[in-house]
Amino acid sequence: MERAAIVETVSDRTEADDDGATDATRAVLETLGERLSADQADDLAAELPPDLSEHLTEGEPGEQFSEEEFISRVDQRMETLDVTGERAATAVLATLLESVDEAERSAVVDQFQQYGFETLLGETDVDIDVSERSPRER
Repeated sequence: MERAAIVETVSDRTEADDDGATDATRAVLETLGERLSADQADDLAAELPPDLSEHLTEGEPGEQFSEEEFISRVDQRMETLDVTGERAATAVLATLLESVDEAERSAVVDQFQQYGFETLLGETDVDIDVSERSPRER
């Protein structure tokens, strides 16, 4: 998915203008990059446009923090006041999951489930079935 389509989808989901959607996308990607391992961030970044993927890989990867902390970090990073961290996180995550291939989507979902981020995933409304994959693939 192209950058413009990602920003437009996030804008539609958050009801923010393009600047707000771009800001929300950046904040979520930076936070996601801190939470994923370096390899996972690199794999996901490879599926995104370069000007968005750089946000996934610029911070320190592999940090351990809760869903609440994830949302709090997104909130702190956003310059726009029109969108909450939770709304930004669910909108951007759903858009990312829809824009990447099935293998990468499943890997991200598995990681978020391991982190205990089921609530955030549940709010994305993205239909992802990882139940048929073997434990080795998860």
